[in-house]
Amino acid sequence: MAARAPSLSEALTSGFLTCTICLERLRCPKILPCLHSYCQECLRKLAGGRKELQCPECRERVALPEGGVGALRTNFFINGLLDLVRPAGEAEPTCSLCPLIGQEVSRPAVSRCLDCADDMCRDCARGHRCSRLTHLHCVVAMEDYLSGKHDEEIRKRQELRCKEHTGEELRFFCTPCAALLCRECRLGPHLQHPCLPLAEASQARRPVIMELLAGVEETVQVIRTGRASLEREAAQLQVRAASIRDAVEQACSRVMQRLLAHQEEVLGQLADYVEERQKACQALCSDLEFQEQVASSTVAFAQKVLGLGREVEIVSLEQVICERLRHLQGFSWEPLATRLPCLVVDAEIEGSSPRLFHLEFREESPAGVPEGYKEAATKGAKKKKGKQQQPAEEASQTTVPPLKVPETPLLTPKPFFSCSFWVKTPSDKKRPQVTGLCPFGSGELLVADKQNQKLKRFSLQGEFKGTIPVPSGVAPVSVAVVGSKVAFTAESCLYLLNGEGGLVWQKALGQGQASHAVVALGGDRVAVCVAGQLEVYDLEGRLLEKIVPEGSAERCLVFLASRKGGFVGSDWYRRSVVLFTRTGQLVAECSEEQLGECQPGAVCADATGIIYVVLRELNKVVAFSPGGEELGAFLTAENSIDRPRVVTVAGEGRFAVALSNGTIHIFRIRYQGK
Repeated sequence: MAARAPSLSEALTSGFLTCTICLERLRCPKILPCLHSYCQECLRKLAGGRKELQCPECRERVALPEGGVGALRTNFFINGLLDLVRPAGEAEPTCSLCPLIGQEVSRPAVSRCLDCADDMCRDCARGHRCSRLTHLHCVVAMEDYLSGKHDEEIRKRQELRCKEHTGEELRFFCTPCAALLCRECRLGPHLQHPCLPLAEASQARRPVIMELLAGVEETVQVIRTGRASLEREAAQLQVRAASIRDAVEQACSRVMQRLLAHQEEVLGQLADYVEERQKACQALCSDLEFQEQVASSTVAFAQKVLGLGREVEIVSLEQVICERLRHLQGFSWEPLATRLPCLVVDAEIEGSSPRLFHLEFREESPAGVPEGYKEAATKGAKKKKGKQQQPAEEASQTTVPPLKVPETPLLTPKPFFSCSFWVKTPSDKKRPQVTGLCPFGSGELLVADKQNQKLKRFSLQGEFKGTIPVPSGVAPVSVAVVGSKVAFTAESCLYLLNGEGGLVWQKALGQGQASHAVVALGGDRVAVCVAGQLEVYDLEGRLLEKIVPEGSAERCLVFLASRKGGFVGSDWYRRSVVLFTRTGQLVAECSEEQLGECQPGAVCADATGIIYVVLRELNKVVAFSPGGEELGAFLTAENSIDRPRVVTVAGEGRFAVALSNGTIHIFRIRYQGK
């Protein structure tokens, strides 16, 4: 289905004429092969003297011509639209013809000639209409001209001038050279070349562009269908996982109830048997104790008679003593037949890995995507993966040794998967886009969803805890928790909210970058990136200090995080990760080679000082020591990492990574070498 043709007023009033690097009106726009346009000076800073640059929007690499950024193709289409934009706050126009007829002071202009592009007063406009040469010119009221009423007519009359022949209009198109020509160029070096008038050349090339456009629109529709299918599959996966989770919990609950009942029964039997045996044992012990006392007293009496008695006394008592001793000597008792209890455990439960359940993962063909497109996408993904691995291997061979800290033994972090959840809530009207992530208390995360203009709270187990209200129409980007308050940035403003979402204050930030990263400093200050430096505010909104990192004039810190004794940031101008102290002193800088020739993404640091950097192009999160030494990949595609966006480290060593599709994975960090 063909898209609706855009109107001229929409192109002039929307952000189409705004540079997404400096967020200002395009100046000397240069167009890249990917059809994205930027200011020439912004591209020069982005290139940084290299022979190629990377488009900030689509990440496509562009090889620069011999003349550098200045030799890139100028976007004449945008230049033509810029001519229609009237600068805000410009003084009232005055007549441009009055000085030509001897007037010392130009009178206010009330009309404008669209053919001559001259502003005229009432008298000059009347004379302009009466001249034989200009009576057919289109003269309009200045009020209508400034309101944009005649923009369509002006576009038709705009002319492109030849760079080589001053004042000559470009009228022809040389087919072999694919060049625009003026009359002098046509009669000069291009005389023998087949040329067409611009109108015919444009008409001849429109069908080619329209055919390719239709094909791309069809591809967009296929991609949109595939994305919708993936979203449905993700939703089905969540539903299926929830049902299995409930079934497992219910089955385990039933089994636990039976096990507890059986436990109570067995322990009851054991207690009854032990009690009965103990009573019998105590009774027998009492009898034996009594017999022992009787025998001991008899033995003592007999020994006294034998030791102290006279012959007559011994003889007279001999018969009685002997009968009593014979009686005691014949005493016997029957021992208790006590059987010791033994526990016999079922072999299935006693096994090394008893299992009540078994999960099976069956692959199902996604609906809504043509088979040919699936095969092409699979081949493209494999090819892209191979290209990504090759520069990573080359980077590992040409690593620049970073600053080392020999006093501290290196710890290598390893991830252990904990849980995963989607941040989309029932009230969301759009697909979530996570642009900010930070800890909220000891067991929660605060998520900035720019697409739905929300600040969402989730537990570390993925349970939705509610939202923090933001001002109407404001889309939060970067977020930080400062004590009991929440700070976030949106466009070129810094906001501070109380715990209930009430606005405490907002600050306008300087222009110069598309987004501003914000971090908390303790519980009473907040730092925000502005034009390569950090501005520190207190909770009253007062600017306390400005931290200027070394080399800040050529830096653009897009992502920022606090670390032990300072900060770590992603520098998009130098394509590096920079570590610096709270006074701005440079500690270490991880170069582009150490980052696999990729633009660094979001950064964070854990309690040990280890730095984590997102490499979105490689689907990786890599780790660096507190001194900037490489520790290797922390998360890869094997950890289900697909286009990671932002990261943070929450309490109890939990690492959270948000993907581009709105999914958050939680990992536990374990350290090797500790």
